[in-house]
Amino acid sequence: MRADPSPRSAVPPRKAAHRTGQLLVWGGIGLCVALAGAVVVARVEHGLALRSQLLALPADDVPMHPALVSLAQSEARPLLAAQCAGCHGPAMRGNATIGAPDLQDPHWLFGTGRVFDIERTILYGIRASGRARNVTEMPAFGQTGLLSPGQIQSLVTYLLRLNGRSNDAAGAADGRAVYLGKGGCGDCHGADARGNADYGAPNLTTNSLPDGVSAQALYDSIYFGRHNMMPGFATVLTLGEMRALAVSIYAASHQAPTPSAGVAPGGAGARAGS
Repeated sequence: MRADPSPRSAVPPRKAAHRTGQLLVWGGIGLCVALAGAVVVARVEHGLALRSQLLALPADDVPMHPALVSLAQSEARPLLAAQCAGCHGPAMRGNATIGAPDLQDPHWLFGTGRVFDIERTILYGIRASGRARNVTEMPAFGQTGLLSPGQIQSLVTYLLRLNGRSNDAAGAADGRAVYLGKGGCGDCHGADARGNADYGAPNLTTNSLPDGVSAQALYDSIYFGRHNMMPGFATVLTLGEMRALAVSIYAASHQAPTPSAGVAPGGAGARAGS
């Protein structure tokens, strides 16, 4: 007898090719899934490494690393909306009505705008606890009778002239005499009115103050005083979240300046730490 050239156990060529094609397709899909998974794992590991580095580096070294700044800005965005926008506004440009400072301008009450300074303010707050920044506050010169309404008005004229917003030279001279004399303003703000970050006394020559820079806002600040407060977030946010916020605010305040809603003459400026 002659052997059957095509035994029944053999797979027809077309079916074999089809099966091979299926194996290749599924193999390719499996390879893609594996590669995608590897990419996801690598990204997660990279993100974890960046988060660890964000907190491990000294605060003031972080801005030298663009990848860390980008991570901080991304993580700070929802925190700013949830924890900060209620006072400082959705664009972080401040609210002079409540003395909440502009977080995007370069003027600071406490410190010099370093990440370390910002982080400390977020951690402990201002006039909110024993470890908060609470060295001084603005006295109510009018309410306590320390200065008369006329003397306060002279002071306002002097401050407006310092900021290029008054042509009343005689009135400004009277205000300067009050500033350096009976008012004792230089004790905190300095003889040149440029402030003192150790006391949280603002620079009075920048057309930018937490409670506004209009003539009326200046008068009210001197007459009624200011006792603005900011809560500390030590028990609300993690150290990583506070670092992300501090770096994000630092980055925003060190960009090219953009006009603030309250910086125009007569407007209500903002800034620096309350």
